[in-house]
Amino acid sequence: MNYSLVLASAAILFFFLLLASIRVGRYLGRHGGQDEKGTAGSAAIEASVFALLGLLIAFTFSGAAQRMADRRNLLVSEVNAIGTAWLRIDLLESADQPLLRDQFRRYVDERVNYYRHVADLEARDRIATRVGAIQKEIWTRSMAAARKAPPPFAASYVAAVNDMFDVSTAQTVAQKVHPPLMTYIFLGFLALICACLIGLNLANAKRATLFHQVIYALVMTAALYIIIDFEFPRIGAIRIDQSDTLLLSQRQAMGDQTAAK
Repeated sequence: MNYSLVLASAAILFFFLLLASIRVGRYLGRHGGQDEKGTAGSAAIEASVFALLGLLIAFTFSGAAQRMADRRNLLVSEVNAIGTAWLRIDLLESADQPLLRDQFRRYVDERVNYYRHVADLEARDRIATRVGAIQKEIWTRSMAAARKAPPPFAASYVAAVNDMFDVSTAQTVAQKVHPPLMTYIFLGFLALICACLIGLNLANAKRATLFHQVIYALVMTAALYIIIDFEFPRIGAIRIDQSDTLLLSQRQAMGDQTAAK
């Protein structure tokens, strides 16, 4: 599924829904009748609703941006952990190193593959399963090799491998942490309600205000689009794919796959 196309289509649809909500508000304002005595009360209600919309957008925007930054930082930490564990293979016996290096290369290949398919939920889960299997292989082989190495070297290597796996798990979990769907539904609903309130206030306008209506619809649509783009930074215009080059560089530094003996 092309999630970028789905997101763009949803944004266009929401833009026209906002314009339609303003039209509905104008219709209700013109045909529903307005009591001037209730103007002060309705103004307070409108102010509360708009304040809630602004507050919710601010918190959602901030949270999405922070989660995107956290995922990028985790990727950097993962690359550093892989590089450290790779270098500490040198602390083990020479006979144990070739097989472990081949396993590390396969592991990093699968991690690269995971990030390339992170927007495909089914493929991502399948790759995560393969990553878990390779982790078990590396751990089993590492424990056998550590028993032959001097204790300080073995402990240093095992700690590096453990850190590498821990960061991988944290990154996998971070990819799945998102606000509840109801948050976005309520945010969109609130934006539509505010659009209807705007239409009510424009009901008796003497001049056409299409430009202002379009501006509101455009700004609100862009705000929600950016929030969702921050939350899923691999399916829209805002992406963190550039950070994957760090992992690719680490893989290139490991050299080509060799036959294990």
